[in-house]
Amino acid sequence: IMRKIISLLIVFNLVSGFCFAQVYIEPVVGYQFDLNNSKNKFKQINTGLQLSLKTTKVYEVIFLLQKGWSVASVSNDSSFSLNPSLPLYANAEKTIRPSSFSFSVGHRFVIAGKKSNDIFSILLNTGITYQKISVGYNYDKNNYTILNPDQTQKRWAAFISAGVEYMRLLKTGRLFGQINFSSPPTGKKIKYPSSFKFMAPLSINAGYSILLKKNKHVKKK
Repeated sequence: IMRKIISLLIVFNLVSGFCFAQVYIEPVVGYQFDLNNSKNKFKQINTGLQLSLKTTKVYEVIFLLQKGWSVASVSNDSSFSLNPSLPLYANAEKTIRPSSFSFSVGHRFVIAGKKSNDIFSILLNTGITYQKISVGYNYDKNNYTILNPDQTQKRWAAFISAGVEYMRLLKTGRLFGQINFSSPPTGKKIKYPSSFKFMAPLSINAGYSILLKKNKHVKKK
């Protein structure tokens, strides 16, 4: 029942937003790196698309779909053999590929420049995210084994994020840059003795606003 209520509220907000707000479509690209792992420095390329509903001069609600494309992290591990004719240790190349997907509802609050072409805002988002940290090894699997190897981990969970934004108003649109920090997905710690945790990414994004629907009655305050 609660999920149905939340879904109805989202639909209501979208419908009312389209009726009473200026509507922008905003493609977003960027780069993010993880702050939750000291040993594994996970990195991703971001692509996203957000729908912005501007209801006043100082507030917009944003619906964002974002995909984080993995940048492979390569390191070396050790494998062992009990065959006396082979060396006891051998190198095992480990490749970790962190990827993610998220949907969030955000808020853009103007804090400076509302009467100029240079606008500064605070961003607050809540949503759900899917993180998958894939692990692969390259070594002689017939003669060697790895003790306690890392395993692929994945999770669907809620998250929150916050950030700051600079926006430049142009004749035909809006250009903006953002810095955002996101929490790791909520939930228990990984039970398996992994050498990594789920990501808490710091992202640097840039985007462009394309006006879809103009509303002359948007409130000025």
